[in-house]
Amino acid sequence: MYRPHAAREDTDLFPLLKGLVSAHEYDAMAEDFEKKEHQLFGGDGFEMMAKRVAGLDQRIGIDELAQFTPR
Repeated sequence: MYRPHAAREDTDLFPLLKGLVSAHEYDAMAEDFEKKEHQLFGGDGFEMMAKRVAGLDQRIGIDELAQFTPR
């Protein structure tokens, strides 16, 4: 589920946001998000949470996306 989410951010959200704020504001927002991530989850927060979610997906049996993909 992350790939479609990231693709939407990259193709829709971030280009639109870059058109609404200055380059300096955009960079400052990125820094703020990075700091908040480290405060909440530690230095490797994203990687740690991605592994955690993958483990949860596996435990409840939704880790194999092919089972949900129409044929």
